[in-house]
Amino acid sequence: MIVVTGATGRFGSAIVRTLRTLDLPVRTLVRKGSHYYWLNDTGCSYFFGDLRDRTSLRRCLDGATHLVVATNIRRESKANNHRDTTVEGHTQLFALANELGIERVVLISCLGAETTTAPAFVARKAAEDALMASGVDFTILRAALHEHAFLELAWDMHDGRQVRVPGAGDNLISVLPVRDLAKMAAASLDLATVHNQILSVGGGQAISFNDALSMAASVVGTPMLSSPIPSPLLSLGLRVGKPFRRFSNVLAEQRAWATQNLTVDGPAIAERFGYALSDLREAMVETNKVMAALRDPETREAMMVHPQFYATVYEPGSADLSLLPDGPAPRKD
Repeated sequence: MIVVTGATGRFGSAIVRTLRTLDLPVRTLVRKGSHYYWLNDTGCSYFFGDLRDRTSLRRCLDGATHLVVATNIRRESKANNHRDTTVEGHTQLFALANELGIERVVLISCLGAETTTAPAFVARKAAEDALMASGVDFTILRAALHEHAFLELAWDMHDGRQVRVPGAGDNLISVLPVRDLAKMAAASLDLATVHNQILSVGGGQAISFNDALSMAASVVGTPMLSSPIPSPLLSLGLRVGKPFRRFSNVLAEQRAWATQNLTVDGPAIAERFGYALSDLREAMVETNKVMAALRDPETREAMMVHPQFYATVYEPGSADLSLLPDGPAPRKD
């Protein structure tokens, strides 16, 4: 049994689908109120828990052999923040993984975790350190920014909103298609050459932040509506304290992606994992088809998997949906 955390996120959901395509058993750790039901068609099972709840982690890992950690916080809240979740939550998760005999943990981290001082990067580096100190076998994939990030900004421009870039945007990034990272994560579960390794992974094409954003705008079919945030305003935004610290943390993370060169050796990665990396524009086109469809209410409703949930006690496909409740209440953080 493979447990996947962060399964409702961009990387996590792609990883779940890749593993299920390979007919591997997958159990996802999901928080109550998350949109887990989009994964119902994969045949994975769900365990409702939280990285901050040790008891739920222990129960979720019961009987598991492998663990893929794709948890990510897009915007911190008072209850769900980098200190409590990214650092402390992952630390206790990795300790339990070692205690319960998990054979290998695959951690999705971020490119630049070892050099960038933005709080999100520092927290992910602390999670990496906790994994290496836990004693469990591991593979850490430091992933570049993915195509969804640029397409989301492009759709903002499509809707008439100007995108403010927190930096010059002339830095190079090896933008990583989500489907490629999912394959890398699946391969890392038993690939001998990545055992106890930290790998920087990205796409095969190094492209500037602005060029990637322009490509996304072209794919969406919208003119570029972007401009850099003025330096004084950016500096002020990065210095704000409580109660706006979570917003400054997001801004600091975005600035790192828009100012730092975060590239990888694409051919070496392709050789390590044994398959060709995706063309970035083609990946954007495929991802955008789904994003565009989900913006239409009727199409979204037609695509939506039944939102009633399979609780842990049920095997996917064996429960009578009419007998199940509508699901947990939405989370407050």
